[in-house]
Amino acid sequence: MFKQTVIIIWLLCLLPVSARADFEEGMKAFQGGFYDVALKEWLPLATDGDVGAQIGLGMLFAAGKGVIADDFESEKWFRMAAEQGSALAQLNLGSIYRNGRGVVRDPVEAVKWYRKAAEHGLAEAQFNLGNMYEEGEGLAEDCEEAIQWYTQAAEQGLVLAQAALGSIYAGGVGVPQNEVTAYLWWSLSSEQGHKIAEKNLGILRSRMTTEQLLEGEELVKAWKKGSH
Repeated sequence: MFKQTVIIIWLLCLLPVSARADFEEGMKAFQGGFYDVALKEWLPLATDGDVGAQIGLGMLFAAGKGVIADDFESEKWFRMAAEQGSALAQLNLGSIYRNGRGVVRDPVEAVKWYRKAAEHGLAEAQFNLGNMYEEGEGLAEDCEEAIQWYTQAAEQGLVLAQAALGSIYAGGVGVPQNEVTAYLWWSLSSEQGHKIAEKNLGILRSRMTTEQLLEGEELVKAWKKGSH
């Protein structure tokens, strides 16, 4: 929700002054839990093509806030915003098609929208696209592509991607097994509270040599000193 709110606020700078004021009123209402007021403020803007308001309506209908939950309506508003290039809407639309919410489940369509959002740099979309490559869902299984997208998301700090990379390198899935690299990614994800990564890291530590542990710690330090 925090990321969604940040992106919506960023969209304010694209609006005319009068529309921006209406959007802000809707945003204040949304943050305060007055979802019916947010709906009233955003609906005219969304109908006129405002991306931020369309995303807002998509979230309201998806969660049933201020309205009766309606997956069909949620898909409609997210699609409008996605077709205007919103990465957040593209991410949500990808998830709608992957899970079949309000539409017939369509992994190929999900890949299409995840890829658009991933190419915009959205870490969650990069992770989801990587996962679909890993699972061979909606496209041919490709470990190299999965690792590429997971890495882009992990380098932005996405904990799920970091944990996934730890498992990939520890198991040698699509890459040569590398316990030191696995140590890096599981260390970073466990520091963010990922319990499975924390458990796996403990097991990994018990079988690593002193030299490997030192090398792993150096990797962690180097990563933290970088611009991640």
